Amino acid sequence: MKVEKDAMKFLDEYSHDDADSSNSQGESNTNTEASLSARDEVKEVRRQSKRETSRVRVWRIAVSAALLITAISVTFTTYWLLVEEEDKNFRNVFSQFARTVGDAAIDQQKDVRSAIRSLSDSITLSADLVSNGNPTWPYFFPPMFEAYAHDYMEISKAEFVGISNIVSHDQRERYINYSTSVYEQAVKDAHIIKHGSLDLLNNDTAKYNPYVTKKTSDGFVEDDERDLYFVRTIQSPPPRKYGPQINWNLASDPSIRVSMDSIMELRNETTISKIRPFVGLPADEHKGFHSDDNADNPHCFAFHPVYKYVGDTSSDIVAIMSSAIAFDASMRNLLPSNVKGMLCEVTNNCDQILSYLIDGKEAYFQGTEALHDKKYDDLSLEVDLSLYTNPNLPSTPGHCMYKMRIYPTEAFESDYKTNTPLVFAAVVAATFLLVIVVYYVYDLQVQRRNELMIENAAKANSLVTNIIPDHLRDRLLSRQEKAIHGSSPFRKSANLKTFLNEGNGIDDCNTDAPLADLFVDCTVLFADITGFTAWSSVREPSQVFILLETLYSRFDKIAQRRRIFKVETVGDCYVAVCGLPDPRHDHSVAMCRFGRDIMSKMRVLTKELEVRLGPDTGELALRIGMHSGPVIAGVLRGERSRFQLFGDTMNLTSRLEGSSKPNQMQCSKETAEHLIKLGKGGWVQKRLDPIAIKGKGSYHAYWVNVHGDRAGSAMSALSGNSNQFDLPTLSAQLYGSPFEGVDDRTLRLIDWNVETLLRSMKEIGARRSVAMAPQGTPEPGVLTTGEIPLNEVCEIIPLPEFDAKASRLQIDPDLVEIPVEVVEQLHHLVSSIAKMYHSNPFHNFDHASHVVMSVTKLLSRIVAPTQLEGLQEQSHTDAAEKLHDHTYGLTSDPMTFFACAFAALIHDVDHAGVSNAQLVKEGAPIAEKYKRSVAEQNSLTLSWELLMDPGYKALRDYLFPTNYDLLHFRQLLVNTVMSTDIVDIELKKLRNARWDKAFKKGNGENSGSSTSTIVNYADDDGAKVSKKDEIHRKATIVLEHIIQASDISHTMQHWHVYRRWNQNFFEELYVAYLNGRMEQDPGAFWYKGEFGFFDFYIIPLTKKLKDCGVFGVSSDEYLNYALRNREEWELCGEQVVAEMVAHCRKEYGVKAPDGSIVSEEEAAALYASMPLEDAHESIASIEV
Repeated sequence: MKVEKDAMKFLDEYSHDDADSSNSQGESNTNTEASLSARDEVKEVRRQSKRETSRVRVWRIAVSAALLITAISVTFTTYWLLVEEEDKNFRNVFSQFARTVGDAAIDQQKDVRSAIRSLSDSITLSADLVSNGNPTWPYFFPPMFEAYAHDYMEISKAEFVGISNIVSHDQRERYINYSTSVYEQAVKDAHIIKHGSLDLLNNDTAKYNPYVTKKTSDGFVEDDERDLYFVRTIQSPPPRKYGPQINWNLASDPSIRVSMDSIMELRNETTISKIRPFVGLPADEHKGFHSDDNADNPHCFAFHPVYKYVGDTSSDIVAIMSSAIAFDASMRNLLPSNVKGMLCEVTNNCDQILSYLIDGKEAYFQGTEALHDKKYDDLSLEVDLSLYTNPNLPSTPGHCMYKMRIYPTEAFESDYKTNTPLVFAAVVAATFLLVIVVYYVYDLQVQRRNELMIENAAKANSLVTNIIPDHLRDRLLSRQEKAIHGSSPFRKSANLKTFLNEGNGIDDCNTDAPLADLFVDCTVLFADITGFTAWSSVREPSQVFILLETLYSRFDKIAQRRRIFKVETVGDCYVAVCGLPDPRHDHSVAMCRFGRDIMSKMRVLTKELEVRLGPDTGELALRIGMHSGPVIAGVLRGERSRFQLFGDTMNLTSRLEGSSKPNQMQCSKETAEHLIKLGKGGWVQKRLDPIAIKGKGSYHAYWVNVHGDRAGSAMSALSGNSNQFDLPTLSAQLYGSPFEGVDDRTLRLIDWNVETLLRSMKEIGARRSVAMAPQGTPEPGVLTTGEIPLNEVCEIIPLPEFDAKASRLQIDPDLVEIPVEVVEQLHHLVSSIAKMYHSNPFHNFDHASHVVMSVTKLLSRIVAPTQLEGLQEQSHTDAAEKLHDHTYGLTSDPMTFFACAFAALIHDVDHAGVSNAQLVKEGAPIAEKYKRSVAEQNSLTLSWELLMDPGYKALRDYLFPTNYDLLHFRQLLVNTVMSTDIVDIELKKLRNARWDKAFKKGNGENSGSSTSTIVNYADDDGAKVSKKDEIHRKATIVLEHIIQASDISHTMQHWHVYRRWNQNFFEELYVAYLNGRMEQDPGAFWYKGEFGFFDFYIIPLTKKLKDCGVFGVSSDEYLNYALRNREEWELCGEQVVAEMVAHCRKEYGVKAPDGSIVSEEEAAALYASMPLEDAHESIASIEV
């Protein structure tokens, strides 16, 4: 219609020309031509519309077909993938549980054999002791047998154990007399040991057969037909009545006789019998061994010889022990209660089979036939339960070889196979169906709109064509085009709301008025991360940005949901406003809810990120300040235009944030009044202590605590899944029971250390996959070392040569897959190391993790010197070779990185919290053994023995495929751990001499090296040193300096970090002083002592890091922090010491005049009761 009006206006402008030049005939002809032209224009528009409509129809069909095909494909793909995923999960879970059951069964067999051997030795030793070295077998009943048997049954899970003396035919009469004389008292003694009383023993007069018996259908009768008798003497549990079992010859039973004969033949082996019923226990005692009440559960019997002399298997066999064992004993209490339906089939070469069903923590005997479903044959796990050392055992009659196969059942599978795939597939199909329906409805509406627009366009075009000539019509449409798309003032972003909503920018050269508005009713929020500066001082820049990007991106999402406008981020401060560009009457309420949400999200994310970003990440917290009032908002134009807020509201909000506390929200009086006005008065509480605000003096602020809010139930939905906060760490999931009592922080530290070591292991795997293997290296094994690690320290550790092929073909370490078993063993290793640390204030697992973090940071900062210009322009191989040369080969050996990180992790294992000198003074066993560097050598030895444990074989095989790798790792570990002893004067002199030889200017003239009886330093004696050895010497020194600097890295980091660890160290020494393990109160020398530590060790060490020439700007960073901390200590160190002393006295107490530890109040009372002169002397002895 607008086009028609413009056409009429344009027609009026030219009407006078038409009147002067027309007549009636001409007018008639013109009208006729115009009518024909109009009809042609309408036909043309409709014709073009028809052509476009046909094209759209083709595309509509194509899109519909594509949607249908996609729907079918995605639906079936979703269903198939989910089914596959469920099946994979089912197989993985079953495999894990099956390995658990199988390992337990093997462990039981091992325990039975080892325990029964120990029991045999105990009985032999008992006989030896009783007879003063001249055992009188067979006339011997082991005293305290029940005590020995109790330990054996606890370990082996056996239900019964008995001993049968071997009696010859000639010894029968004497033996009968002896056994009947001691049997009754032996049974009573056993009851006293086991039950503490004789309540369960039938005290009827004992009746004994005066001969060796055998068991027949008529009872026990005399057995006098043999040369040797295996006569039952005593058993556990003890019998509840005196009966004919005494003097029973077990060998009279043919099935037992064959086992006895095999023992006599093999001599030093444990034999296992066939499956047989066992009813030798009362029902109430037997019930506790099984999940059901069936007294006929099958058992096998283990037999083992008892020798006449301890440790002498060639001596006479004087007795044979027999023990009843049930296989289901090893299957109980293994799996969670909700895991049901695992079938175990135990078979032997004696043609027997047993089936057991494991349901949760219980195991039930099912029968003596194979009951598993054939479809699970490919999932079964087979374990061999036949453990023996004598190769003749398998072919010996009387012994059966057992195996176990573990299968899932349909009940087990049903827990992991659900209808989820079908549901998801249906949802996907329904979604696509809805999309298709919506598409057709939308297309129908568009089609109707287009038809209407085409009709209107045809009419307008016909009207204009009927009124004005073609060239004038074109000019009119051109003017209209400019009016619509040109620089009309009505299309400009004339206000701030339009700019913010539409995102239009402003040309920096625009001469228009600035774009700014006043918003009179807003709430501004400042959220700052407390502890961020200290935290970031010990991190890599990339880690700092990972934290900020993760937090801010989640905060942005919450802001979008809460309709909060994010203004900007300044460092670690997040600035947001509510009430603009769209005014809101509840801006204060919305902002408080937003603050609560981001604070909650902060707690969740920092705990999650601690595994990735290292220690103390979980301690970071938000500190929030809020104020409500008017703000000026606008776009500040320039080279980088920015939207900003101005005014006193911003200044006051910043002050409120600065005076707030971690995990607290503080608001102004205006915000509090606004909340009260909106009925949220319960959220605010006036701060008791006024705060000082610049320009306002003393100011009363309010704490904000959002509670009783229905929206709070949706907080987790707004801020992410908060349940992740309560999930156990990977360590706790993999090894739940060993971690009982370990706090969540330690578990997160364990996981972070594992992740750190895994990254180095992936680097090792990536390099090893393409590197040339060392030549002539034997197969790897367990490395046994000398008793004194300090003797292994060497001056030069050879590093691998540059490998051009490996550098060229190096793969991305992230693509390296480390076997699950290796990862699990690494987790267990790190966890065991954490357990070996004591709860000292300083030398603890937290400190070790801090050192690991510093080591990895320094190793990551090893770069080429700045003189290497144009390195990036060179080929990858050439650049890598130059980097290798200028960093002394350190960048080409991932094993070096791993060894340094591992050394940092173990360097204080088992630290006693006192110095080496104190340990020597106290005469500690490790001090007697090592003499020097006591704690360091002890930590290294314990950790190495742990690493060499058979349980970590897969881990060692991955790390050390050759003996060369193992020896190389050992040497790196020894040198780095031993270098952490910075107190030993002789070692310090040796290190300084090595430093001068390697890095001091003019070192071409060798100054010689010191010799020592404990360190294998080479004595060059002025001889020329090869360039290779010179480079390796420098690399060795750099590695030692890395861990030395890392061990005290807190002194070269932010003041708050230094302050924290300094106090921890002070507390450790104070506790040692209180316990009499340190002569002087540390408060007496701490202030001045720190100056010496800075001046004579820390600052020179940082300068040496710089002189190494491989750390780039990091060496300057460490030096600057060290100098700043020294200056700060000089300013406020005395106050810090006073605070630490006060804290320690309050926390740990003080020494009383008699040397005991009492509280400050108790000490004051004691001094008050003393003569004044004595009190002054005692007080002076503990004053700082």
